[in-house]
Amino acid sequence: MKKLLILIAVIAFYNTAFCQNDETANVLALERNIADAFTKHNAPAIITTFSDDATIILANGEMAGKQQLLQYLPNITSVVLSDMKVVLKGGIAIVTGIQVENGKNDAGVYSNKYRFMDVLEKTKGQWKIIASQATFMEQ
Repeated sequence: MKKLLILIAVIAFYNTAFCQNDETANVLALERNIADAFTKHNAPAIITTFSDDATIILANGEMAGKQQLLQYLPNITSVVLSDMKVVLKGGIAIVTGIQVENGKNDAGVYSNKYRFMDVLEKTKGQWKIIASQATFMEQ
């Protein structure tokens, strides 16, 4: 009986570990997909990835909603993510990483490097960004 209980505990532990690895992979894929959506100016993908009431803090400290975020889309030529880490807490994922955004605006061509944090919530089987924050980094 004791061996059976130990076996059940081990299976439960590995099942939880594998589920977390799958969810981590899903969250990282979503982050890469959203970076690709910005690069390709795919507004529908951005709209569906951010929750309707998402809170976004831009690197300059301004607050924005997802509709305001789309105003920056035409300026962006590429977004590259690196050093991403995911922490899962139930139906919440916290992602931190580094983002390099290249683009052009009225002032000319730019390249900005940010440290970012996204908070995602899983509802109805889908991960959505509910909060996002970016901070300028030295290049």
